[in-house]
Amino acid sequence: MTRAQCSVEKEVDMRRRSTKKAAGRKKLTVDGRTQLRKLAAAEHRVPIGKKFVHKRSTDSSSSTHRCSNPIEQWICSIAELGVRGIRKEFVHEVKGFVPIGAQSAWEDDKNFDKNRYEDIRLLDKTRVVIKKSPDNDDYIHASYVQVDNDITYICAQGPLPNTVQNFWIMIIQEQSKVILQLCQSIENGKQQSAEYFPTESPLTKDYGAVRIKVMEKPNTVVGLKKVIRTKIQATYSGTTHEVLHILYAGWPDHCVADSPAVCKEVRSLVHKNYEKKPIVVHCSAGIGRTGTFVAMEMAISKLKHKEIISICDLVKTLREQRMGAIQNDQQYLFVFRMVIEVLMGDDLLTKDLQVINFIKEYEDVIQRKKQERMRRTAKT
Repeated sequence: MTRAQCSVEKEVDMRRRSTKKAAGRKKLTVDGRTQLRKLAAAEHRVPIGKKFVHKRSTDSSSSTHRCSNPIEQWICSIAELGVRGIRKEFVHEVKGFVPIGAQSAWEDDKNFDKNRYEDIRLLDKTRVVIKKSPDNDDYIHASYVQVDNDITYICAQGPLPNTVQNFWIMIIQEQSKVILQLCQSIENGKQQSAEYFPTESPLTKDYGAVRIKVMEKPNTVVGLKKVIRTKIQATYSGTTHEVLHILYAGWPDHCVADSPAVCKEVRSLVHKNYEKKPIVVHCSAGIGRTGTFVAMEMAISKLKHKEIISICDLVKTLREQRMGAIQNDQQYLFVFRMVIEVLMGDDLLTKDLQVINFIKEYEDVIQRKKQERMRRTAKT
């Protein structure tokens, strides 16, 4: 072999080794920096979950017919992505997404003790500004989120003892007809929300300058486990306003709701009573359970208006209004599950094999996560 041939052989061998070394790697750009990440196929760690494989038809015409409208296209896309892919999508595309925008009110020292958590920030451009308070305090940790022309949500943190007055002033100011509470006041020994209306006699109580009167005692909604409704009257500065309070106590922190079917009925109850006024929804931080519920609403609204959707892009749009909305991949996955539940309930989606398989994959993941939490709790 000549020296030239030897040189060529060496170069080919080096390229082959280089190609092998780079196999299973993908170039990604994050915040302007180029990084190398392992592809899912090359990973040897324990997978997030089993891959739900959607078998494509080789007949392109039948595929087009099967996915002929936005709802069918969306179902085809999630079957293609699978439960494992959806969870990975959150980790790689959504989790680190932070919107650009001023947060001067949140950063103001005078508002520090009005924030339940130090790391849950608030955008100036979408924050609810209290217009008339006794001490000219315009701050509350709450954000407007536009769903469509008819539906606006106000995503709020669970009130603190020192913010209950402004919480009620916000309700009156926005003329909200529904408050949806997605947490219990105390969970696992920790306060998630201050109690902001009396639950025992006498059923009238003053919270600062706001007088609250319970018009109808809390009662469990027939057929809906862990759903309690209360009719409340709030009076402030000569204005009296009535609002329906709905407590859904079947949704643990950082997790998904116990029952998609009950959650669907909670949504229906909200829609029956909101009268096209801003709907106030809160959990503890106002981003996890709250963000998940509102993301579901955004997706359903777009699909019903025959718009093609990407849940990933939709959640980013949500975060541009309520920072940090949806905290983990399970909540992200629950958005998909709830959209399916509502569409089936409204006869807009057939429970075919794709849907059945997806629900089964979802339930397997959630059950496994529940067992993991129980084991961790048992150790502590």
